Amino acid sequence: MTFRRKLQTLLILLVGVSCGLLLWMSLRKANRLAFELIQEKVFTVAVSTALRLDGDKIEQLLRPEQDGSPLYEEIAVKLREVRDANAIGALPIRFIYVIRQVSDDSWEYVVDAEEGGKDKSGLGDPVEFNHSIEMPDLSIAKVNQVYTKDSFGIWLTAFAPVKNAAGEPVAVLAADIAAQRIQTLLRQLLIGDLVAMLISLSLAAALAAWLSGKVTRPLTELQDFVRGIGRGDFTSRIQMKSNDEFGELAEAINQMAKGLEERESLKGALVHYVRSQAADSKLSGSMSGEEVARRITILVADLNGFGQLASKLGGERVFALLNEYFSTMIDIVLRHQGSLEKSSDENVIAIFGSRSDDPHQERLAIQAALAMQHALAKLLMEWKVETNIPIFLEIGIHTGSARVKLSSAGDQLEFDSVHAIIEMAGKIKGVGRRFNNRLTVSDTTAENLHHTFPLTAVDDDSLDYALFRVEMPRPSLR
Repeated sequence: MTFRRKLQTLLILLVGVSCGLLLWMSLRKANRLAFELIQEKVFTVAVSTALRLDGDKIEQLLRPEQDGSPLYEEIAVKLREVRDANAIGALPIRFIYVIRQVSDDSWEYVVDAEEGGKDKSGLGDPVEFNHSIEMPDLSIAKVNQVYTKDSFGIWLTAFAPVKNAAGEPVAVLAADIAAQRIQTLLRQLLIGDLVAMLISLSLAAALAAWLSGKVTRPLTELQDFVRGIGRGDFTSRIQMKSNDEFGELAEAINQMAKGLEERESLKGALVHYVRSQAADSKLSGSMSGEEVARRITILVADLNGFGQLASKLGGERVFALLNEYFSTMIDIVLRHQGSLEKSSDENVIAIFGSRSDDPHQERLAIQAALAMQHALAKLLMEWKVETNIPIFLEIGIHTGSARVKLSSAGDQLEFDSVHAIIEMAGKIKGVGRRFNNRLTVSDTTAENLHHTFPLTAVDDDSLDYALFRVEMPRPSLR
């Protein structure tokens, strides 16, 4: 997933989670508020109605055949008046009735405000409760803390005691308020909130697409420019007028490209020092001659930690330092009877013994390596630059057999055989890096040194050659 897509997704998720959290909190609060309003209304109706009823007359309603009698209707009319007065609005009272306790766990209907039909409960009919917590208390008024669901719907019920002339509770008035309408309103509120949330997410998606494009556009430009540098285009520069981190990064990349361009120019300026065996072989034409094997020694030196100076010192200063570095290293190789092979980056590849069979080529290669280490230390002292990463040379040396074509125009090394020895010297240098060795040689190089240099065996079996670390003396910088 691209950074732009990740940023866009993150913004949409952030808006979605925020909207979802706000929706949950608002619905939770709305449900709680609606429940408290229902409780307040039904409790008020129950208490105020119970005070209007005559408990002595209710005590006289004892038999089912009294249902519909003048005494029964007198009480029922009062209940209907209260029911009808509260039957409108968002919180209508649906049922209002009088019940009394028959035993500890059973109750019966006394008076019901309903005129008839299946919703009317007759005198003496049992009252059904789903749970004991729904049962009223004959002595106190209360309202249920949860909704009650039965075959008639979803209700919230309040109870208030009805007392006789002596002040004794003889029955309980119950009022049921229908919760369906409130729940319908809450569902409509939920649907409205969901629609608003979807609209917000759509707007957030559009805004996220625009914002992510605006944020990542400079990053895309930098990415394309760096890819161009990777393809070898060091001459172009990125134009980004920005005062933020992207502008600073663009400036740093431009400096890096300038340094790379100057480095390539430096290599071109030093090309007259380089003796390419492959080029010489091609230029020699098709001159016939005997092909023989010759022992040669390859030195591969890799300059580590120098790249950090490009952004710190600027291109011109780095160009001058590289010029001095390459000139110094090349001079050391030539003074030790070596020749140079084409290389890349800050690598120096030197060949010893290429012109003739030289019995001292291994010693000369190691002497050149030690001189290069000494010269680099002296250069660093003269440059007086401070770096977070140390700058040092890693050198690998390997002696092998290369094919040579003898001709009147001069002996010519066969490129493929030389390249194989160069690759092995590079691998030896890589092994030395793992062991923090600055100078590592193969056993084919060490066997002809005759204890000229202090050698320590390297405990590594990744290559087909035994390896040795050359103990380098601390250079004197006077």
